[in-house]
Amino acid sequence: MRKKLLIIQEAMGGCGRNVADIVRGVDQSRFDVTVIYGTSRMDDYYRDAMPEMMAKATMIPCAHLVREISPKQEIKAYRFIKSVIRDLHPDIVHCHSSKAGIIGRAAAKSTGVKKVFYTPHAYSFLAPEFSGTKRRAFIAIERFFSRHMTTLTFNVSQGEKQSALSHNLDRPSKFKVIYNGIPDIAVPSQEESRSKLGLPQNVPVVGVTARLVDQKDPMTFARIAKKVIVNNPDVHFVYIGDGPYHNRVADFCRQHGIDDHVHLLGYRADAELVVSAFDVYLLTSLYEGFPYSPVEALRAGVPIVATRTTGNTEIVRPHGNGLMFPVGDADAGARAVETVLADAYDPDTVRKTFLDNFTVDTMLTRIQEEYLR
Repeated sequence: MRKKLLIIQEAMGGCGRNVADIVRGVDQSRFDVTVIYGTSRMDDYYRDAMPEMMAKATMIPCAHLVREISPKQEIKAYRFIKSVIRDLHPDIVHCHSSKAGIIGRAAAKSTGVKKVFYTPHAYSFLAPEFSGTKRRAFIAIERFFSRHMTTLTFNVSQGEKQSALSHNLDRPSKFKVIYNGIPDIAVPSQEESRSKLGLPQNVPVVGVTARLVDQKDPMTFARIAKKVIVNNPDVHFVYIGDGPYHNRVADFCRQHGIDDHVHLLGYRADAELVVSAFDVYLLTSLYEGFPYSPVEALRAGVPIVATRTTGNTEIVRPHGNGLMFPVGDADAGARAVETVLADAYDPDTVRKTFLDNFTVDTMLTRIQEEYLR
């Protein structure tokens, strides 16, 4: 018998991508899928995935699922989701992200849904902008909802699970680590990708595919670029992605005379493919749950230099597929980039860490096992 699965989420970033992968890959002979998704923050990846998702699931937009704290909108979202659940009678509800996770789990609990799963995609209390009273409040909310309204939480990294346990959210058996996975697909050669991006062929290229937002700390990326270019004038840096930090990064590069070596290319739908243009993938995040983009780099055989933070530490294997450096430390980041460039990592060895750990088939198998347990 096919089970009805309802997914509630914000259509953004790794959360949106994870949902898109579940919808496109879940066994259609075993599940009827419905998705309630927020419309206030929808990125280009999710928009591009929407036609295929609509072919495999019932997609229901909800304008009341907004990021900012708004009691009025949250009450409306709760009532809307509750009404959908009453009409649908789902066997399973799977909520993604903190805000949608709170509202969705409350609605599922109030309507008697038996199986309620939750993927936080980085707990809100881990964000550095929250401290003191607000952080303690977020911890208390997550603790209450885990203990009283959740069958099982899927953590996207061991570090995220450990954070849950260290804050006593619930007993260990209520958490299961399932890494985000991506399909193993062919990517263009380095020469082809550089041609598509308009980059020079015979120079070292360091790049990233990420939004230009505070969490990704793009200013540290720019400061690392400056330090590396001063020592190695032939190195080029590439930032693929859009966001509010674009002008700040561009101004920094102009002021320091490196704008001809730092390429801000904006959003590209083919970002996960043209990552093969890079010799080093540089991720400067302040925090993560479990990021997709460095996994895409591994699939292309590109070694990683990343900040030592939750999620990143389970992707990067020092001296196996890359190096790590402290958050915000541009000097250490520049040294790591120069070391990886000099060491010329073997692409097949780098790719093996992807094949062994981070394929979408492995992720989907483990999630569906829990749905059906």
